[in-house]
Amino acid sequence: MVYLRSTLFASASTLYAIGHAATITTTNLQTVNGIGASGAWWVNDIAKFPSSVQQNISNLLLSQTSGLGLTDYRYNLGGGGVGVNTQDRVAQTPYKSDGNYDWTADAAGTFFLKEAARQGVPQITLFVNSAPSTFTSNGKTCGGTLITSRIPAYAQYLTDVVSHWKSQGVTITHVSPMNEPDNTFGDCGQEGMQVTVSQRAQVLTTISQSFRNAGLSTKVIGDETSQEGQFVSEAPNWLNTNVGSSIAAVCHHQYAFVDGPTQLTMANQARSLSGGDEVWATEICCTRVKTALNSDPLSSVSYGSEYDPTILGGLRMANLIYQSLGNAQENHWDWWTALSNQIGNCNPSSNANCLNVAQSSAGWNDGLIYYDPNFASTGFHGLGVTKRFSVLKHFTKAAPIGAVVRSVTTSSSESKWRILAFDFPKGKPFAIIAMNMQTAGSSITLTPASGLTLSSPKSAVRTSANEDYASIGAPALSGGSITISNAPALSIYTLFF
Repeated sequence: MVYLRSTLFASASTLYAIGHAATITTTNLQTVNGIGASGAWWVNDIAKFPSSVQQNISNLLLSQTSGLGLTDYRYNLGGGGVGVNTQDRVAQTPYKSDGNYDWTADAAGTFFLKEAARQGVPQITLFVNSAPSTFTSNGKTCGGTLITSRIPAYAQYLTDVVSHWKSQGVTITHVSPMNEPDNTFGDCGQEGMQVTVSQRAQVLTTISQSFRNAGLSTKVIGDETSQEGQFVSEAPNWLNTNVGSSIAAVCHHQYAFVDGPTQLTMANQARSLSGGDEVWATEICCTRVKTALNSDPLSSVSYGSEYDPTILGGLRMANLIYQSLGNAQENHWDWWTALSNQIGNCNPSSNANCLNVAQSSAGWNDGLIYYDPNFASTGFHGLGVTKRFSVLKHFTKAAPIGAVVRSVTTSSSESKWRILAFDFPKGKPFAIIAMNMQTAGSSITLTPASGLTLSSPKSAVRTSANEDYASIGAPALSGGSITISNAPALSIYTLFF
């Protein structure tokens, strides 16, 4: 099968390398609790692909040894698509009526749910865009509001689903019962339901209690508000220590694309209101550069149409992860969807290499891997594997569940480097991620703070314009410090100790 990688900006690595420095401190911060992506929508198309391709996708995304090794797989429990006018975004549901289910429904989605369990993905999150139509005010799975009197039945429905999958050997570790509850999704382009601010606490606590009553270890998370600003204004009206004690994490999406300090303010509010819960960033995608295809990965971004499978797009995603784990001290980070067919003007059946080529005003930056939306007529079943895929692997491998973020200090003059350090187990340097965000080659020296001793890295990997999580020679310890010399332009390193 065709298996493509992005290769733009290859010539930039030959530019002059400028030196920089960062200090690895002795201060441990938050514990990392998962890095993931969702199975929303693409599973319906992939179910029509050859079984060998389906298995290859499972291995690419979910294998903990040879693949990306996602540590959280987000399974979309569908509502049945009642009223949804975009068939690509319809998710089937096992629900027939209260207490009556068809467990053969959604074979496309449950195939990858079962694969996540088989591959040993440590977290599986079930998330809901809309409850089935009998639970909503308009009898549809879009444009309506959750019916308050149906919340206990909704909790029982989710309990039954989790219990069923437990009986099948699939442990769903977390459930998110609402997704962007601030939005009714009234255009019905996808499933979605409003859950009003006054309903959210009841939804979360009722489901949590239902799980406990059923003897389930599954934890509830919420509320997956769309943007930081909405969370800041709405959270005081639903989030408190009682809710905090009922859920495992306070969750939000990043679609305002705020800066790191603003995201930290929001995360601190979530921790304060909840009584110290973890904070998870559970969805982001679809970055568009305000100046079309600007070559700076640190440029401001907004939500919009653009297709950039290159290292530039990969490092823009990495900067969002840095803001979440490094600036906001959040515990978990998810990209929106693992696969997408939103390839703009690319026709890979006639020119497969177009999957590697950026487009400034067509397609969407919403996937890690892309496929042909016209596969049924073209017969093209190849996959375009983006640099986002390779870049994300640096984080899944450097920051497994249980890793502790170690504080790193850099001066303002080092703003073109992004450094994250992780201890695993606590107290021992496990991995350092270093990102050269410049369009020129550069060097950086990693120096330990007083009281810390660095050892020589045992191994190192790099992703750049022409490398994908490639093993390279590890830099040597010299004078107590480690220097990454002549890092290619637009590149990311992971050093393992």
